[in-house]
Amino acid sequence: MGRKAYDTDMTAPRSDAEDVWHDSDLTLLLAQAHRQVHTRLNHILSTENLPVEQWRILEALAQGDGLTMGVLAERVSMNISALSKTVDRMVSRALVHRRQDPEDHRRVHVLITDFGQDMLARRAPEVEGYRDEIVRRLGSDQAAELSRMLRALAGSENRA
Repeated sequence: MGRKAYDTDMTAPRSDAEDVWHDSDLTLLLAQAHRQVHTRLNHILSTENLPVEQWRILEALAQGDGLTMGVLAERVSMNISALSKTVDRMVSRALVHRRQDPEDHRRVHVLITDFGQDMLARRAPEVEGYRDEIVRRLGSDQAAELSRMLRALAGSENRA
């Protein structure tokens, strides 16, 4: 089996399993799956002119009474800088608003607005339908196993 251009030690022995993983290029498969899911979600959300990242933020905020920027960044897997710019755009569209923490004025909470809730409700059935389609295509056992493996890969196996 062929070596990749970035392999530095061409004499090091490799197992058959190692060759299989390198030749199937797991990173490429993950990228292709991400692109396919992202493209489909973008299509679903395009009627609202809502990027997938903003959808994920709305979903995260709909589950409670607002989140700090740090907690929200972790939940939606965005860095603070990118999240801040995205939230700015969402504030200008009246999807979310910011509220200063009354006890710690350095802390800012982001909350979903009624308009953001309405948008979420309009698109949720189709997004959920797509999620269900993925589970049907894989089967529930494989979907659960894939979810477990992806959480482990993302370093968040203990997070629900």
